Amino acid sequence: MAIKVRNKNTWENVDDEFVEFVGEGSVLENPYNQGCKRKLNDLYKKYLMELPADSPQWKRIHDLKAMHEQGEILNLLCSCYPDPCHSNIISEAINGRIKPGKGK
Repeated sequence: MAIKVRNKNTWENVDDEFVEFVGEGSVLENPYNQGCKRKLNDLYKKYLMELPADSPQWKRIHDLKAMHEQGEILNLLCSCYPDPCHSNIISEAINGRIKPGKGK
């Protein structure tokens, strides 16, 4: 099924699809918030790749991946989209294109 990135300020969930808020206050929030959006997303990707698989972030990504594999449509909600958004990085992680670090 699909993983969709949505803007929390403009999107309305009319079909009762699953929604995961990934903005400020979420376990999947981007801790980098000052500067160029593309650079912030690069930093977020590096951050995720350095986290161990048992981190809260990767545990949630694995939960979302399981839902996705069971056919659930996932809507990742943030306030950035359609600007470059870390939700796209999360989508890549759910799809297995980004992996966790080996841990420390």
